[in-house]
Amino acid sequence: MASSIVVVEGIILAAGLSTRMGRPKPLISIDGQPVIALVVQAATASTLHRVMLVTGALHEQIIRSLGSLRANRRLFSVRNLHPELGMASSLRAGMAELSAEASGVMVMLGDQPRLTAAVVDRILMVFRADPTKIVLPTVKGRRTTPVVFPHDLFEELRSVTGDVGGRDVVNRNQDRVVPLEMDESYDDADLDTPEDLDKMMRRE
Repeated sequence: MASSIVVVEGIILAAGLSTRMGRPKPLISIDGQPVIALVVQAATASTLHRVMLVTGALHEQIIRSLGSLRANRRLFSVRNLHPELGMASSLRAGMAELSAEASGVMVMLGDQPRLTAAVVDRILMVFRADPTKIVLPTVKGRRTTPVVFPHDLFEELRSVTGDVGGRDVVNRNQDRVVPLEMDESYDDADLDTPEDLDKMMRRE
């Protein structure tokens, strides 16, 4: 008899070069903690089975910045040796580490410090109800992240190139997308530029 458990693993993309920010985004302090630690905390406090944290040139610094989170047995660090090839190279690095029993993968950005375990679990709950769909959150109708992809799209995710992550896969499979409107408590802001950081700090 097949198991009814739907195993979903997470990939946190944190190997970017932070060129627009001008300094390493994962190490920027928000609420007294590095941005990447806030994202990892949300992921590991959720019901994700395992979490792959993909880093680049700053691998050692990022791992050190996690503090006690490093000891979480569900967290695995993966180093992307060629982050200059874009976000897709980090996605492939994370996909290579997924366990055989994974029915889905949640692709997460390493620069969304307001992501919470509650948001992750709400998305996962919808996916687990039908693990053949792509589930993505929306805020006032605008598509955002993180996004969960089903197992049969893993190969397509591995074939993505450039700096678009899973966006192309979503666009090619529109008929399978389940948008999940989030309430106003979800602040999905990501940090790409100093202006983004200023806006976030002003909302404190």
